[in-house]
Amino acid sequence: MAETSPPITKDKIADRLWLIGIRDAVNVPGFALMSTMIGFASIAREAGFDVWMTMVTTATVFGMPGQVAFASLFAGGASLLLIFVAVSLANMRMMLMVISGSDILNLSAHNLPFWKRLLFMHFLAITSWAQIGFKAQQYPPPLLLGYYIGFSLTIFTFAMGGTLIGFYIADWIPPDILRLVIFVTPLYILLLVINARQTLNRLAAVIGGTLCPLIYPLAADWSILIAGVIGGSLAMLIYRLRGWK
Repeated sequence: MAETSPPITKDKIADRLWLIGIRDAVNVPGFALMSTMIGFASIAREAGFDVWMTMVTTATVFGMPGQVAFASLFAGGASLLLIFVAVSLANMRMMLMVISGSDILNLSAHNLPFWKRLLFMHFLAITSWAQIGFKAQQYPPPLLLGYYIGFSLTIFTFAMGGTLIGFYIADWIPPDILRLVIFVTPLYILLLVINARQTLNRLAAVIGGTLCPLIYPLAADWSILIAGVIGGSLAMLIYRLRGWK
């Protein structure tokens, strides 16, 4: 009598997705985030950070706007209170992303303790958020969490490695060149969103990306925020009026 192979359980599928997440991260997403953190490490070193302070900043803040704000204010001799407020405001944009990411992963259905949810969301970089939004069309929420864990922990490892490399590579490469690699991750995210199946996401990216350089002469540092709000709002309005799916 022929032996039958054991059934593929939900846990086995989750383990496979965890490994698939690692495989996907050890590609463009991982190296893009590593490049970004190499650029940050160069800025942090110029600001007077030592290697341990630079590494801890990446590990605890894990958000480029907050990290750059921290380094810039530290170099200017700002008070700890001002640095704390500035970094908190710079990373405030992560709040909506965390809410969205938690909803995509359907964390409430996993019956996880609060500390685990907090830990999982700490590793939610914008790269991870864009990736799970893209993969949500392929994997159901109960299984997507395994993919997310493998993906997010891997790119976090790449980020820490990039921070360490960037701190020491500044001895051989001019800082101005290192700062350019910060833009690798935003370009990757833009391409990922544009290639997403959701018409709303593509439309918002196109409208916001077009408006930003146009309003920069008037709004300067506020141009990204304003373009994002207008782009997302117009995309939602057009999406509703046209009845797109």
